Amino acid sequence: MAGIIFGCIILVLVGWAIVKGKYAPFILIASGVAMLAFSVFFDTGTFMPKKALPTGNDYLNIIEFIRYMFSTRLAGLGLLIMTMVGFASYMTHIGANDAFVNIAIKPLSIIKSPYALVFLAFLLGKAVSMVITSAVGLGVLCLALMGPALAALGMNKKAIGAVFVTSGAASLVLIGGSTAAAAKACSLSILDYVFVFKIPAALPTVLVMGLAHVFWQKYLDRREGWNPQEHMGEQLVFEGEDVKKPSTAAPKFYAILPFLPMIFVVVFSRYCIDSIKLDITTLMFFCVAIAMICEAVRWRGSIEKLGAGLKAFLMSMGKAMSGVVALVIAAGIFAEGFKALGMVDAIVNLSSSVGAGAIGMSILFVVITTLVTIITGSNGASFYPLIEMVPKIAKDMGVNPVMLVLPMHQASTIARPLSPVAGVVVAIAAMLKMSPLELVKRASVPSIVGLIAHHIFAFWLSL
Repeated sequence: MAGIIFGCIILVLVGWAIVKGKYAPFILIASGVAMLAFSVFFDTGTFMPKKALPTGNDYLNIIEFIRYMFSTRLAGLGLLIMTMVGFASYMTHIGANDAFVNIAIKPLSIIKSPYALVFLAFLLGKAVSMVITSAVGLGVLCLALMGPALAALGMNKKAIGAVFVTSGAASLVLIGGSTAAAAKACSLSILDYVFVFKIPAALPTVLVMGLAHVFWQKYLDRREGWNPQEHMGEQLVFEGEDVKKPSTAAPKFYAILPFLPMIFVVVFSRYCIDSIKLDITTLMFFCVAIAMICEAVRWRGSIEKLGAGLKAFLMSMGKAMSGVVALVIAAGIFAEGFKALGMVDAIVNLSSSVGAGAIGMSILFVVITTLVTIITGSNGASFYPLIEMVPKIAKDMGVNPVMLVLPMHQASTIARPLSPVAGVVVAIAAMLKMSPLELVKRASVPSIVGLIAHHIFAFWLSL
């Protein structure tokens, strides 16, 4: 009981610190160490993995456990995340992402109906999100590219902002740190997690959210007395953000380069070429090598150009280490302290005693993830600490971990537009000179509908 009480106090303090904007990795590591020390003092549970090296002193074992976490996470999941982030940044550096974006936005010229454009613009935003993984970068870029055309066709700038602030919701990307962590928690390959569960649940969710956008934006426009026909030809002027348009310098065939990991992960699998086995990290380096060969041909072997590209790749890997990877390691330490206090067992027992079962536990995790995301404005702060606890809970309950992981994973992206302090909400609201709360209102119904719809689709797929 002492461990559970202490764990609850720590949870409150951690929540308060994250809301106050404190550095999340430090908060999670410090609270994890405190919980591990408490577990040693009151003998509430064990935490040393079998592969760790006992020091002979229970308190020094905490330091050894931290070393073990850095060692194992950096060599495995951490390296994978760093290569994924580095690859995405390299694609931006060489103009491959711009090449894809320039092709993706062309369908805008086909449709003239403002509310049909709401649906199309949301789908195009989702297409661009497959190569631009930063929520802020994605929202700002889509707004800069498509916003003026949509405004000229009579769309309300509030509706335009709402469409692009939700572009990162219900993620479809393969190369992402959260996707790698989710696949690991489900004991699945990234290929199986993404193509068997993540994308099949996300695609219908995207369609549902797009339709919800159409009806919700039209309803709010009518309440505000906005008639698209009266605003045809209006200009959209941005403020506060550098909104450069994508370069057209890169060859058009570069548009395929950001999708190489998705292509090769299928090609070198049991579904295609089964004789070749490539670790996903190896595959990422392979894709970088192909892109560098293209750059060597494009720039005729220029050492300066190739060196600048490699530098951009390595620097992004370093930034990922101090960002996402640090958060993943910190979350692991926090989660182990949480388990050592007996908190996970208490949650499972409580769920069983009230008859909540897998559905109830899944809803609980989604609610917690959603609330933390709204409060902090960060999907990482809500997802990584919780994902560390899921494998044990799923095993104890005898359920498919996908049933718990996938709804929580996507809830962290779908709920982000509901937070007035989220980076993408603040950036787009500033560009459009509108209140973040007004933007959240415009994005609220599509996001809430998306949360419910995705949970239903994910649960059905995991049965």
